[in-house]
Amino acid sequence: MWLANPLDSPLLGPTVRVLASVLGVALLGLLIKERRRLRQWRQNELLQRLLTWAWIAPLYTLAVLSGWLPTLAFVSLIVTQGLREYAQVSGLPHLYRWVLLGAGLLAAPAALISPFAFYALPALLLLVATWQPILAQDPQAGVRHLAFAVFGWGYLAWLLAHFMLARLYLPGGDGLLLALGLAVALSDVAAFVLGKSLGRHKLAPKLSPNKTWEGLAGNLVGAALGVLLMRFALPSGLPWFFAPFLALAIGLGAAWGDLLESALKRGFQVKDAGDWLPGFGGLLDRIDSLVIATPLAYYLAKVAIAMS
Repeated sequence: MWLANPLDSPLLGPTVRVLASVLGVALLGLLIKERRRLRQWRQNELLQRLLTWAWIAPLYTLAVLSGWLPTLAFVSLIVTQGLREYAQVSGLPHLYRWVLLGAGLLAAPAALISPFAFYALPALLLLVATWQPILAQDPQAGVRHLAFAVFGWGYLAWLLAHFMLARLYLPGGDGLLLALGLAVALSDVAAFVLGKSLGRHKLAPKLSPNKTWEGLAGNLVGAALGVLLMRFALPSGLPWFFAPFLALAIGLGAAWGDLLESALKRGFQVKDAGDWLPGFGGLLDRIDSLVIATPLAYYLAKVAIAMS
């Protein structure tokens, strides 16, 4: 259905209760931890992050439960902003930026046509893209810019467009996306908390000195908690192993996405992808985990459905 009333969804009530409980517990913990610095709440990074989560969570939920058109609009928004930040970080020329944004907006709508159109699109766009360095007549940087643009399209537009595949072609896909959203968020939060409090052993010091093995354990714990809290939303009739494997895939995918973005920022020598989200930096700094976890969750669900 292209538009739906989220109030009619049986998933809305339980999801709202879970999100309200999680945000309430987080606020209580933050007030206890930061009780001596509450007067400077405007400068408190943790509070800024919590407030950002407080509007992202309902926006994400409504986008998923309001039909495929709002879901498409949501995916198109984060793809567009993510590509804008990526193009800025990678130093793409303006022509390449506009072409990249235009091509990026084709990925998610291609899923509306059919899965075949979705998977054929990268080949067609790559053939067209190969004309850019030829027409630009730039032997010094033409192929380099093309490589960065193609990677950015695949990394952000195409991987995130799996969101639409899950919404359109998986039975109970809306519930899976709700579970994915909370599991990714709690995975990131738990990685931050455990990494800060217990982190001793470096995970990838050349890419991200602050990432630790303890933080990776936090990724897995947070993802498992998110899947557990949202177990009511998971598609029914799937094998017993789907939920634990989903938590594992999301936890590892979240860490994977975080390290990949760290590699990109270190390679391009920037600290943050932008300042779009208070407390986090750019949108790319917030969705790096979702970029990898979304296709992993989708293909895991496809395998589970085939085995059920």
